[in-house]
Amino acid sequence: MRVIRWVAVAVAAACCAGSARAAEGTLSLQEAIAEGAARSPKAARAREAASERSWADLEAASAFLPKIGVSANRMFESEFQTVPVSLGAMNVVFPEVFPFGGVTLDASWTVFAGFSGVNRMRASLLGSEAADLESSWADFQVRQDVRLKFCQALGQKRLLKLAEENVATLEEHLKMVKDLLAAGRATRFDLLRVEVQRDDARSELLAARDRAAMARKALSVAMGETVDDRELQGDLPEPAAGPQESGPVDEQPEVKAKRLEADAAARAADAAADTWMPRVSVVASYQWYDNGYSNSTMDPTAAGGWGTDYNLGMAASWDVFGGGAGLAKEMQASRKADEASATAKQALLEAGYDRELWRRRLDYATEVYRAKLVDVEKAAESVRLAQAGQQAGTRTTTEVLDAELDSFRASAAVVSAQMDAAEALIRLELALGKGE
Repeated sequence: MRVIRWVAVAVAAACCAGSARAAEGTLSLQEAIAEGAARSPKAARAREAASERSWADLEAASAFLPKIGVSANRMFESEFQTVPVSLGAMNVVFPEVFPFGGVTLDASWTVFAGFSGVNRMRASLLGSEAADLESSWADFQVRQDVRLKFCQALGQKRLLKLAEENVATLEEHLKMVKDLLAAGRATRFDLLRVEVQRDDARSELLAARDRAAMARKALSVAMGETVDDRELQGDLPEPAAGPQESGPVDEQPEVKAKRLEADAAARAADAAADTWMPRVSVVASYQWYDNGYSNSTMDPTAAGGWGTDYNLGMAASWDVFGGGAGLAKEMQASRKADEASATAKQALLEAGYDRELWRRRLDYATEVYRAKLVDVEKAAESVRLAQAGQQAGTRTTTEVLDAELDSFRASAAVVSAQMDAAEALIRLELALGKGE
């Protein structure tokens, strides 16, 4: 039967490959971080965005390069245009010669268009730099998020175990109180009191199971997995001091990326304003043509058959009035630049606030953790004294139960403080832009 069960597990794992992880093995923090960095859609999206922006640099650089094009045509039937010619007393109509086929090579090179090309190139380079920074920042965020979700899953697992132990203790005390009640050494009040505590503990156990399951699910999602039921390996980290601040807030990666985006938007607005400038280009054309042969009223072979022509010169254009389209594009680009500038300023303010907030949260959680460790020791001593007093006949079962419940609450408070400290440390590292 055991062999059959393992075979079934292996088959299920093979069927779910790519969309779910098999419920076997263990998962450490480093493995979770590595898998999350490789599979997270958020990091992949940022990488693809950076790749997309790198191609925009080539598009912007094309403004400084000549444009070359080739076109070809072949006509199968034609009705020629005619030109009337007066020859004294005689009026004659001559058909115009029209090539039946040809190949044309066109080339143009814009030598002046204001500073639109330069501004677009600068905007593209700034945007690419911002995209690269956001890609590395997204990878850092994913790693930190996996760390946080891993610690939360470990903490909720520990709290679930404490809740189960609490229910088991209350069930044991309830049985003890029933025996004492039957022997006349306890009252109905004692029985009802323990039953209420037991029912509350059962409700908390259900909630703890939900929190543990959703915390584990959140870790799977952060890792880019649909399902991952591997047993978590490791312990909650002890509260540690956060990294020291280094560098101004505007050098934090997320803030710096927003500033680069704002600079790129400003350059794009300058480029849009240059649409009012005239454009001057060098143009050239070279054509191979064939006058061909037709059954129409004129014999095109008399016009020379194959031939070539070319022209070279300068062309200038200036959009004096375009119905407001140029003005609309300029104003849109200007407003986008203002929006990007406001976004960068908001990111700067939030980064400074987050640094202060999470450093304070870390200090608070660390102090609470230390205090709760002392409470755990005191609660354990209280349980020992209550149990000794019960054996000596100076303490009741209710007092022993109260001491044990205080011990469970103190232990749960320690785990909660550890989780809060881990979250504060990870979010502080995000605010500072550095960490593990």
